[in-house]
Amino acid sequence: MAKKTGAKGKGGTGGLEELVYGLIAAAAERDLGAVYGAVPPVALDELAAVLRPEVEFAAPPSWRAFMAAFGSLRVLDAAGEVVELCVYTPREAAAHTKQHVRVGPGVLWIDDDGSEHAITTDHLVAFADAGGGGQWCFDTSALGPELPVCCHHADEPLFARKRAGGARVSAEAHDYPDFTAWLRATIGEFVQAA
Repeated sequence: MAKKTGAKGKGGTGGLEELVYGLIAAAAERDLGAVYGAVPPVALDELAAVLRPEVEFAAPPSWRAFMAAFGSLRVLDAAGEVVELCVYTPREAAAHTKQHVRVGPGVLWIDDDGSEHAITTDHLVAFADAGGGGQWCFDTSALGPELPVCCHHADEPLFARKRAGGARVSAEAHDYPDFTAWLRATIGEFVQAA
């Protein structure tokens, strides 16, 4: 278990610590466990290298701080199966991005008017499981350093971009402005359900 550092209010992980420890307490109330482990910064740099040349990915500062303090965060049942929450390790993020988020060059989006467009999802980087086959992703097409978060579903890729011109296929708003907002909401929902 991570040691509290007293970094609250000083730009450190204090707010993140409160969130995660609240999650751990709520999980225990439901007879679930929570596991995590810090990830060295080099692992995030390796993720960026794996994703090139499709995307230039710089880990958002909030996610980088979370990874350094907690890394992969999972809620587990008594059998050790993930339930409710699974933040990926950088290696898992790369694998899920390539296997579940990336679409091939022949994938088409059909607009409401019936016109077809080849699409790309190369700008999306998975960082957590969203359940139901979905992935929580950073949208690297936004200006950083923090990146908006969206839920990508392969069967309805609302955050894909048209290969010709790069316009978004839908006007769907991002789910969260950044990783910290996503984490607060996700943990908040879990704690409320406890």
